[in-house]
Amino acid sequence: MAWSGALAREVRTFTNNAGKKIEAELVDVRDGKARLMVNRKPFDVPVETLSAEDQEFLKTWDLKRQGKEDELYYSEVIFEDDFEKDGFGEAWSHYKSESEVKGGVLIGKTIDINDHAGVDAFRFQEGRQDLEISVKFNFVGPTAERFNVWMDDKDYKGSHAGHICSVFISPTGGNISDAKTGNFENAIYEKRKGGGTLDEATQEMLKTKTANFTLDLKREEWHTLLIRTKGDEVVVLVNGDEVGRLKSEGLAHETKSVVSLTTNIDDVHYDDFVIKAAKPGKSDSTAAN
Repeated sequence: MAWSGALAREVRTFTNNAGKKIEAELVDVRDGKARLMVNRKPFDVPVETLSAEDQEFLKTWDLKRQGKEDELYYSEVIFEDDFEKDGFGEAWSHYKSESEVKGGVLIGKTIDINDHAGVDAFRFQEGRQDLEISVKFNFVGPTAERFNVWMDDKDYKGSHAGHICSVFISPTGGNISDAKTGNFENAIYEKRKGGGTLDEATQEMLKTKTANFTLDLKREEWHTLLIRTKGDEVVVLVNGDEVGRLKSEGLAHETKSVVSLTTNIDDVHYDDFVIKAAKPGKSDSTAAN
């Protein structure tokens, strides 16, 4: 095992599971072991033999030195589903959906696209401002056109259906939308639904509520989507690369409490769906890094 000596070291009093304390200099963390320097001699200590507090400290230290602060920020796991069990669990709700869980994946299906796209959603009791949502997806077959990941607040009455934010993905492109103060704001939504024409100022304003991006994704292959909301900004990564970001006031909504997958039309497959959040009191209104 090659231990690195070029890391920021830190002196700390460590405690093992038996309660024994020792002051040591932390040199590195690697392969489940912490290298500690005691009286100028190195010792490789299994992390699992240390106290829970020390294990958390080592995890934080290791992520920081790797530049993975986002993994620390979105540290509360709200929900995750790997779809290994056939059938949806009780946590899921559905609207206009014929989706099924089968063969280790969620197969998105819509009853009637002329009515409404099929929605499969998870709702948590306490909303969060800053979320990290990840999901693997696969456009299987010619009817798999696109999907949306929606973040909503069903208790919010200022926008249609409590819509706050949407990320849309197709094989050739996508966008990020501020639905709360954009197209789904009640007055705007009702006017458009009724066939009315928006004034020029509103039309110009709406251009600032959506950020478009291009993609070149192969069908019949798995891809990974990662969405991070932080304050009034949303950042989207596909297959590890940032593809778009949007900064808009509605995105800072403090109680996003519903995350859904909306399938157009059929046979978008999903796997490893995870929702994380900044812990209460940790969220801030600064832009995402």
